Amino acid sequence: MLRASAEALHHRIDLRAVSDSVADPLLPGGRELRCLVDAVVLRDGEEREEAIGPLLEAVGVEGAVRAAAVIGNFEMMNRLLDGIGVGPFEGMTDIAPDLGISWPPEGSDPFESE
Repeated sequence: MLRASAEALHHRIDLRAVSDSVADPLLPGGRELRCLVDAVVLRDGEEREEAIGPLLEAVGVEGAVRAAAVIGNFEMMNRLLDGIGVGPFEGMTDIAPDLGISWPPEGSDPFESE
């Protein structure tokens, strides 16, 4: 979704920033957004509070509210899918190199039914 949005808006993006905190996402407010996402995913209230100010400065109130809504929606969807045992979809193999990860793990077929 992030990649599609960036392409639609003609923004360059480095998806490695999703899995590498040192990589620059190349998006306006991207580093600040990643800090908030990390804090929410890790359930770190103190880090979350520290991330909100810089995000507000980078993208404004409307952008920060939209970001929070997207983060919440993704967290909800991921938890639901994890809870019912749905793993990554096959399209993950297409973007794995962009994320700087190896998928599927060597010697496994995560899409094979058990």
